[in-house]
Amino acid sequence: MKIHQLFKQAMDRYGIEGKQLAALAGISTNHLSQFRSGNKWVSPEVFAALLEGMEQLAPGSRLYFCQLLANQPVAVKKTSIVELIDSANDDEMDEILLAIGRKWKKLRQSPSNCNNYQQEINSAIAV
Repeated sequence: MKIHQLFKQAMDRYGIEGKQLAALAGISTNHLSQFRSGNKWVSPEVFAALLEGMEQLAPGSRLYFCQLLANQPVAVKKTSIVELIDSANDDEMDEILLAIGRKWKKLRQSPSNCNNYQQEINSAIAV
């Protein structure tokens, strides 16, 4: 696979939105789209900014990309969410809360999930 394909794979796996990443990296969404599709390359400085932005938006995504790039097996360390929260500093807590918000928003936008949540809410209210 080519670098742009691996980069796209990492973005997709971690749910990173191009609009947010482009803003953090200081490039246009069109420029990022062109890079992801393999139609345009980015400078080393922009590439570094993209990797840093990826990591800010989704911690662990940069490491995942690097592992893909090195063609190494992606190590999955099983850590409980409670352990992560207990050991998090203030900045990491901000990132955790943002990630939870993004996940919640994504789940709420899925029509099939809306019905499941409504049933859960109704069950909880009935109790």
